[in-house]
Amino acid sequence: VLVNLDDSAYTEWEEISEMLLTGRKQSGDNRWFDKSIQLIVDNNGLAGCTNEHSMMDGMPTVKFVDYITNTTYEEIKARSDDGNTDPSHKPVDIFSECFQKIDGSLLEEMENKAREEFHQNIGKQSISYVNFKGYGSDLIKKSGNPPDAFVQVAMQLAIYRLYGEQVGTYEATQVRRFLHGRTEVTRAVSLESAAFVKKMGTVPSKDEGPEAKKEKLKLLKEATAAHGNYSQLAAQAFGVDRHFFGLSMLVDEQEKTPALFADPVFGRSKWWRLSTSNLSHPNIVNWGFGQVVPDGCGVAYSVHPKSCVFTISALAETGWTPKLAELLEESLEEMRGLIELDLKDGDSQPASKL
Repeated sequence: VLVNLDDSAYTEWEEISEMLLTGRKQSGDNRWFDKSIQLIVDNNGLAGCTNEHSMMDGMPTVKFVDYITNTTYEEIKARSDDGNTDPSHKPVDIFSECFQKIDGSLLEEMENKAREEFHQNIGKQSISYVNFKGYGSDLIKKSGNPPDAFVQVAMQLAIYRLYGEQVGTYEATQVRRFLHGRTEVTRAVSLESAAFVKKMGTVPSKDEGPEAKKEKLKLLKEATAAHGNYSQLAAQAFGVDRHFFGLSMLVDEQEKTPALFADPVFGRSKWWRLSTSNLSHPNIVNWGFGQVVPDGCGVAYSVHPKSCVFTISALAETGWTPKLAELLEESLEEMRGLIELDLKDGDSQPASKL
């Protein structure tokens, strides 16, 4: 675990997102991306962390954040004053011997080159932040829809309008109930979500009659139910992606690759042009990650009782992040119009528990 004290003092959430993800140009040389956890504090007192994903997933991060935010200053002071601090926990100068073994001019050249390449790489990234305050999990549950599934369907509609088609969509699902279990994939593209987004169309409809809206509401319910069912199956290790991955790892280098793994449709099905993950926690205001393929988007999101928060990433040259931000808000507003058809009938829908 490293503690990074930054001189920056950002106030806009998109800048803060970039600061925590990359350090931006101002603080990028105060980041160590090979380390497991970096705790970052800026001059405003804003604190966050950057995690190296290979050793931890969402739930360990949530527990880590819980521990930090639930530990009081009094408790920390008591531990510091008890005289039992482990000497091994004292700061260590990790560069003490490094600089003695590298020629000064060579070191400066290496440093300048590394900084230039780093600035070029982060300059290629784009991040957009959305804090949608129209409604959140309270209203979604009241309508009888699972909040995560509802937001996933909203993302399908938004991405359909962005790309003009549905694409391979990854949602991380925890399988920590199993020994050494980490994640499985919940695939958000389904026959039901396809029927819904096609009915909704590439642009919002105007002057629709009540029957057309009821048909869209029916398709929305079917899409959220299908997503919720798949998510539950994935959490019970009945997904397909980790199974296929395990089988692919059994193929020896000298063996011929089975036809399935060489099939272009199979390859396209796991080219995640939309990579998503949900971390909803009262003490996590914002979080995010980079897109996983060059022609795709990453969407980290949280569903709170009264709001939905999204951090969208993509290559800057695509121009996708601000467009997808607008389309997400547009989709959520349209879908509210649909679920309100039920809510107007006396709030009679059974509340979802998920």
